[in-house]
Amino acid sequence: MSAKKSVMGEKLFFIIIFICFLDFGNSSFYEGSFDENFAKAVSNFVAAAFIPPQTINSVELAQQCFENGIPNVTWEKPVQYIRNSCAGYFNGECQLIITQSVISKMIIIAFRGTIKKEQMNIGADKPITTFIPWKYNKTFGNVNKYFFAAAENMWEHQIESYVNNNKGYLIVFTGHSIGGAIASLSALKASQLGLVDPGNIMLYTFGEPRIGDLNFAKNFYSLVPGSYRVIHNSDIVPHLPLCDGIINDSCKNNAGKAYHQPQEIW
Repeated sequence: MSAKKSVMGEKLFFIIIFICFLDFGNSSFYEGSFDENFAKAVSNFVAAAFIPPQTINSVELAQQCFENGIPNVTWEKPVQYIRNSCAGYFNGECQLIITQSVISKMIIIAFRGTIKKEQMNIGADKPITTFIPWKYNKTFGNVNKYFFAAAENMWEHQIESYVNNNKGYLIVFTGHSIGGAIASLSALKASQLGLVDPGNIMLYTFGEPRIGDLNFAKNFYSLVPGSYRVIHNSDIVPHLPLCDGIINDSCKNNAGKAYHQPQEIW
């Protein structure tokens, strides 16, 4: 890693840790519609996903994020996992953190966002603008090839076992940027394979890029109705991959062309 990339990563890490110490107040559990307080609470878990597992006090820092996000809940020691070249196209890393509350019967699976320059170039490289049929139902629509590969690699490490071994739990999938894309595809897979009832899935993402085409977007909502994409109007990532090579809020309805799934919150 170059010195420039290292500095960028370190700055982002300290910003994220700072977020963990912000007090968003108590948050209610999911009641079927977008909850701004819950979104703010969940952002603490996304912040925890940025903590490098090799950090000496990584577990302690993560627990501080959890307790600040949703206090008065006993969160178990988290599972932290990082994978190099998670989609096989370049040396981009993917990282997740998982924790659960047995008493509350809740699991939160959070994915780290982009910290390396290579992963920020998601509008330029051909593998990242290629769409393929959704593997688990090829009439469902087309999905971004890169995001799908990343989600599949992360699924087999920890996610699958948590989903299979905790029936009846409320499972919250969340993530920032590319992590939001992985969270969305993981939530969809859990629902479509019948591993989790759609009513027990919550999906809150932040600055998520486009992950599929129009048909995929329409079908996505039917299986993950509790899905919310929180964006900022100045953030470029939700506009990527680009529509026909330009920044445009009106993507075409053609198969294999990038199109956002609902519901957008901005």
